[in-house]
Amino acid sequence: KTKNHHLMIFTPELLRSLGIDPTGLKFHGSTIPYDPALTTRARDLRTHGVKAEAYIWKMLKHSISGYKFTRQKPILHYIADFYCHELQLVVEIDGSSHNIQDRYLHDRQRDRDMEALGLKVVRLWDHDVIENPLAAAGQIFRAAGVEIPAAFSGFFTGQERIFSPFS
Repeated sequence: KTKNHHLMIFTPELLRSLGIDPTGLKFHGSTIPYDPALTTRARDLRTHGVKAEAYIWKMLKHSISGYKFTRQKPILHYIADFYCHELQLVVEIDGSSHNIQDRYLHDRQRDRDMEALGLKVVRLWDHDVIENPLAAAGQIFRAAGVEIPAAFSGFFTGQERIFSPFS
């Protein structure tokens, strides 16, 4: 079911076949299409992030050797909190507004659209990240199939509570 987007050439026709509206998206070969109208908003979000995102960003940018994460990455008609091209991984940090039914349905559709491109989506509650950022980072490492960096090995027991806004 999962597609390897490294080998895909994205076209409006392909997105339509995946059930994704290509209207307004910028296409460039194998680069994941995005809405250029979101770039200014993404830039603003990078400078005005929330505390939980700051915790995760600090760990992601320094801890997974060989993998580059970007913050507030436009993907399709959405902005992903964190994205790693090499791992085909999107990480979302959800606040309490994601409990609202309309937002929940929007998030589910967003996840389906990203997964249709072959991306894995990991969602974490912001309060869980703030309460235990190392366990949250451990969940990201496990979802990515990456060994927990040696610098963090003493902090992870493998018994950390798994956080998921959709469970």
